Amino acid sequence: MASGQSTDLPTDLHNRLCDLLPALVQEVFAQDFDTLDKGDDGLDLVTSVDLAMQARLEQELSALLPGSVVMGEEDFAAHDGAGPAWLVDPLDGTVNFVASLPAYSVAVVLLEAGQPLLAAVYDIPQGDLYSAETGRGARLNGYPVSPTSHKARLAIVSSGLLKDLAEAAPEALVDLLGAFKLRNFGSQALHLCYAAAGRASLVASREAKGWDDLAGALVAQEAGLTYGSYAPTNTSRPLDENQLSLCAAPEIFETYAPLFARSRG
Repeated sequence: MASGQSTDLPTDLHNRLCDLLPALVQEVFAQDFDTLDKGDDGLDLVTSVDLAMQARLEQELSALLPGSVVMGEEDFAAHDGAGPAWLVDPLDGTVNFVASLPAYSVAVVLLEAGQPLLAAVYDIPQGDLYSAETGRGARLNGYPVSPTSHKARLAIVSSGLLKDLAEAAPEALVDLLGAFKLRNFGSQALHLCYAAAGRASLVASREAKGWDDLAGALVAQEAGLTYGSYAPTNTSRPLDENQLSLCAAPEIFETYAPLFARSRG
């Protein structure tokens, strides 16, 4: 679990962020939306809701913490300064949203010098609010949350990572399938929050970017899980690059990080 928090932050900032996200969702998601292809393959989409939500987050988060900047998935531009910066994913699970599959969220994390201070992930269809403050634990709808013990062994693994394993280390994929039932719900922020709540034993992704990962990662870490790269380097990965991330209980992380590292060839 991370420790320490900037003493310059308003003491009620976490609570105000948690109040803000459901209110913005109620406002923005009430409108009709248009859908556009985001890439060349037609598999990645962006909607007018993504763009409207990011615009409202930019307005409201800047007002919530004067002097901060906002970095969003849409039209991402890195923040080079040392001051506080909000990293937001205005709609994590856009394809699910377009298809009316009930697994999508808005994710926000506050960073200072690259380190997370507080975060919130709002599960929009379920109305669940996951949140965390560095060194102060994780919460679900305001109540402390931590992984629970049960017999289900579920691993949430991204399609990109499964492809990598199939191509570079098929025997590792066979081992993984022998240890877990695999799932993927299409919203990485929610995947990490599910792990924090004990609903999944392991979450691994090759293609998640910083805006997909860091809010849910703080929730998971504050719930007692380990989060990091399965192919670690001496430097942190840029926010707009693949995070090669793994999140699990410490003993599971140590056991399976080498397995996923084999996907790198």
